[in-house]
Formats: sequence, C-alpha cells, structure tokens
Amino acid sequence: MKRLLFITLGLFLSAGVGLAYKDLERGDILRVFERFIEGSASPEEAAVIKELGSQIEVEAPPYIKEYTKGLLQELRGNKEKALEHFLKSIELKSDYNPAYYRFNELIRSVDDPTSYRERITEVIKKRFKSTPPVILNNPPDKYILLVEKMSQYLLVYRGKELVGLYPITTGANWGDKWVEGDKKTPEGLYYFTRFIPPSQLPAIYGGIAVVLNYPNPVDKLWGKGGSGIWLHGSNETDREKIPFSTRGCVVADNESLRGILKFIKLNNTLIGIYKTLPAHLETEDIKEFLQRWKESWENKDLEGFLSFYSDKFRWKGGGFKEWKRYKRRVILGKKYIKVNIKDITALAFAKEGKVLYYLVEFTQEYESDSYRDKGVKRLYILKEGDNIKDVKIVFEGFIHGGKR
Repeated sequence: MKRLLFITLGLFLSAGVGLAYKDLERGDILRVFERFIEGSASPEEAAVIKELGSQIEVEAPPYIKEYTKGLLQELRGNKEKALEHFLKSIELKSDYNPAYYRFNELIRSVDDPTSYRERITEVIKKRFKSTPPVILNNPPDKYILLVEKMSQYLLVYRGKELVGLYPITTGANWGDKWVEGDKKTPEGLYYFTRFIPPSQLPAIYGGIAVVLNYPNPVDKLWGKGGSGIWLHGSNETDREKIPFSTRGCVVADNESLRGILKFIKLNNTLIGIYKTLPAHLETEDIKEFLQRWKESWENKDLEGFLSFYSDKFRWKGGGFKEWKRYKRRVILGKKYIKVNIKDITALAFAKEGKVLYYLVEFTQEYESDSYRDKGVKRLYILKEGDNIKDVKIVFEGFIHGGKR
C-alpha cells in the first residue's frame, strides 16, 4: 500500500508556504509527507516525494489513484470532492476497496448525502446482480440474508436471485466481535432464534428486533464472547444512514425492516455477516461431501462415518467421545439404514478470500428397521486444513418435523 501511495502522491504536487530545509537535511521523510498531505510542502519537499515515487516500479491502478485523491481532499477538508473521488474509486473496483470505509465515514458529515447514497446503491445493485460465491447452494424458494460491513448493505437472495437490497449500519468499531462491549458486529454464519415482542423493547429499538444465535458453535470453539446480537429497527429517523454507529447489532430503518421480516423464518433463515463479500472464492464441493457422509452412514461404515467429524465436535450429548459411543450403538445396532437428503442450503464463511467454515442445512429423511423420522439437519463444517479430507463437522443439530 505504501508503494502505491508513494507513486500516486507524486501526481499532486503542492506549492509550500515556506521552506523547511531542516527536515530535508535530517532526512525526516515522515514530516515531509505530513506537510505534503496538509498542502504546505515546499517545492523541494514535493520534489523529494515525487522522486521517491519514481523509484517504485509498481504502477498504481486507477481505483487507487482515485482513492488517494480522495484521501488528500478529505485531509484538506474538502469533503464533497473527497466523496466524489471515493465514489469514482468504488465504481472502478466495486469489490474490496478501502474507499468504501472512507466513503461511509465521511458521508455522515456532509449536509446533503442523498445523491451520494443513490449513486452507491446503484453500484451495489450492479455488483450483486451476480450471486456472491459464498452462496454455494440454495433452493429456489428459500431466502438467505447477507450483510456486508464494508458497504453497509443487507442483501436478500431468493434461491440465488437478488430480491432485496437495504442500507444498514453495523458496529461503531469495524472489526470482528470477540468480547462483550467491544462495539463490533460479529462476522460469521447465523440464523434467527426469536422475535422480541415490542412490549419488551426500549423505544430505541423501534419496536422491531430479531435475535441471532451469536455466538454460534464455531464462535464458541474459537473463544469469541459477548451476546445479544440482533437485527433491529430504531426510533431515530434515517438511523441506518449513519454508518458504523451501533453497539454491535445490525440496524435498519423500520420501514426496511418490516420488508426484511417477510423473508425471515425462525430457526430456518440463514444470515451471513462479512467484512466484505468476495468476488471470487475457492470452495469445497459440499454436495459431494454430503453424499459421501450419507453413503458411509447407509453402509453402516462406522469408522468412515466418524471420519467426517472433528475431534472438536460438539452436540447436545457432549463431545466427540460421547458422539462416537452413541453412533456405535445406533448405527451398528440397525439391520439397515436409508437416508435421503434434499433442499440443500450451503453457505460459506470467508475472510480475506479464504473459506474458514460452512453452514449447511437440508431436509433429512431417515429410515431404519426400528425407527423413522424427518426433519431439518444443520451442520457447521470447519476447514481444519487445505485438503478436502481436512473439512470436518464440528456441530450437528436436528429439528424433528422441521419444514424448510
């Protein structure tokens, strides 16, 4: 980033208001940069900055040039000009781009943000017309919600088609949540556990709130703390237009949230929260993984079946040791087993372009010589290495009679 910044800064030389030979004599390049950014560098200092840039062989791409112009305008107090450059940068590269963060920080301080909002919304619509690669599979009638903290938008997909786009705001601190009170919105894959009645909500929540299952099983495995993460409304007008301003929840305006609620089924609708949604992602073949898992179960291949589970596995009966004992009894004690899985929803969680785990749901129909059931199976599948054999189930849940 520093290399790109050096060469881009060379494009914007400014006449100084006095010579600061001492800094040049001392070789204090950081102070020279400070004056350059402030717009008060002397011609000699500006020449040094330009020469530093000429020593770098990397050419700055157009979106970085626009981003850098925006930084300089912002630091010099020209907010509208800065926003224009940040928008141009985002239009040039609409996936990961640091200009999103500066745009969202700066837009809260201008008098009329409407036109900027409209323009970035059009960029987001165009960007997500193609399904993000984190959605591996989804039945055509099932909804998935995705939140991107970078752009401050919530997306709704039906199957793999974008059917809703809503501005939201997330935690005042940008990073991933790890401890109670850090004002960060967690990043991960979740579902909704309950609606909170308006009578139980303080006025600040706008009478609408849905609870997420944070921390999820992977969060607990990683030691992430805190609780009380909701998707909720607000009693403030245009609350969602103040980016990065919550205590950790995802907040939308009440009108938008009423629309979003139509897509949510408790313990059924998945929501993924990401720093940024990748444009490209290498993922495992989860369908093939499930097929091999199913076949080992049906073949009563106990060791093969257990090989799909991590030694970190947790379930309602304990850990992997208890699971192994339980499955030995129920699998080997059956004369035959038949398993049918359908309506698969598979969502990948990724950071910095790498998948960390998957959340998979499907309708499961089970039959043996002594038992039969049907319901919704949910698996959290962790990447413990780079090989497909290193993809392991760390949590398994089942809703008897559940409908998808």
